[in-house]
Formats: sequence, C-alpha cells, structure tokens
Amino acid sequence: MKIILKKNVENLGTVGEVVKVADGYARNFLFPKGFAIQASDKNKKFIEKFKEEEEKRLAEELKMSEMIIKQIEKTSLLFTRLADENGHLYGSVNEHDIVDELKEKELIIDKHNVKMEQHIKELGDHEVTIELKGDIKGTLKIKVEKEEKE
Repeated sequence: MKIILKKNVENLGTVGEVVKVADGYARNFLFPKGFAIQASDKNKKFIEKFKEEEEKRLAEELKMSEMIIKQIEKTSLLFTRLADENGHLYGSVNEHDIVDELKEKELIIDKHNVKMEQHIKELGDHEVTIELKGDIKGTLKIKVEKEEKE
C-alpha cells in the first residue's frame, strides 16, 4: 500500500514522503497513530499544505528555543543545602530542582532538557548544559551554598 507520511517515522521516511508499506502496518499502526494517510491526489495536496504548516511551526519552535536559551544563559541559580565540613552535600541538586527553580523565574523547560553527568553533590559553582529542540544548547550557572543550621 502506498501512503503519505504525516510525521517523521524512523527507518521509514520524513513528512510528505510517499512510501510503500505492508497493508497491515498501515492500517494497524500508521493510520491509527496519525503517522500517515493513504496516498491519493487529494491527500497529496493536503500533505503539501500540512508540510508547509509543519515547517512554520518548527521554525517558530526553534526561535522560541533560542530565546529561552539566551534567557537561561543570563540566569544563575542559587541553592542552599546542608553539607558536611568537607563541602559534601547530604543530598544533591538534581534535574527536578533545576527545573523547579527555572519555573519560578518563568523559564519553562522539561527535566529531560537538563543534561547532567551526575547530580551536584558538592558546594561551589557549577555549570549545567541545557539542551532544547534542534540541538540548541546553553550553559546554566549554578551556585550551591551551605545552609546554616539554626
């Protein structure tokens, strides 16, 4: 069966491509998930319009990602945590903590956008990479200070 892809499908094709697949694969997977439509002249015209709209949407998302990264790079976060005399934290600063602090500064990102090799477990200055759509990356500065016991 010939189909037109509405979304990029790994190992199959990209938006707007006409590909030939097994009938069952199309009917049981691609059509119900909204990944494809049956190839016809009417649908080819529809998919061209859809493809243009998708490109505009992706361009807008990239522009928004660049703006968010610029704001993140201007921002620095301060965390206070309990630590021992050697500067080792009793807990850690993780992706959730960073996302929550950024949310308070009206910068909304997903925890999967925060790229950390490991959680921050020591006092001091740290840098964390933030990666958004389209391989747009930035660096967030984080300072962890010792929480004073009362």
